[in-house]
Amino acid sequence: MKFVPKSERTAWHGKAMDAAKGDDLHSLIELFLETKEMKRLAELVRGATDEALEQTSHHTTEPAAKKLEKADPGLAARLWRAQGMRIVNQSKSKYYEAALGNFESARRCYARAGLGAEWADTVRHIRATHHRKTGFLADFEVVAAGAGRAAEPSFLERAKTRWGGKHGKDNS
Repeated sequence: MKFVPKSERTAWHGKAMDAAKGDDLHSLIELFLETKEMKRLAELVRGATDEALEQTSHHTTEPAAKKLEKADPGLAARLWRAQGMRIVNQSKSKYYEAALGNFESARRCYARAGLGAEWADTVRHIRATHHRKTGFLADFEVVAAGAGRAAEPSFLERAKTRWGGKHGKDNS
């Protein structure tokens, strides 16, 4: 675009965006985010399957979900859900906390978009498919109920609670 005359940039930009097609969801999402083409981004997400979204990295889908939350919360919910499903489907227990955060964002966006049935389908699917992941499922039930998760205290706060009273020190 540097070499295009200023008077023709709008037309060339439109041609470039129209030419941007293909199966590489990752690259297309990044392109539309970079060029601030939110309508094209929304159309891309709307046309993508849940499986394709789940295969796309959270480094790509998270910024897209954040951008779409206000304009189209239903699409943002799909992106948040895909991020959570990717973690849970791959049994990455180390990242279950992140998955719970993603599902919490998905629930909030589904509610804002008036798509409670889609959230209920997600909950049913996770319960049926991942019923053996009891540690994850217990925390997921809290998210599914809409209660919100309590923030886990930091290491410093836990250490102060644990060791503060045992040594008789006055911290004042």
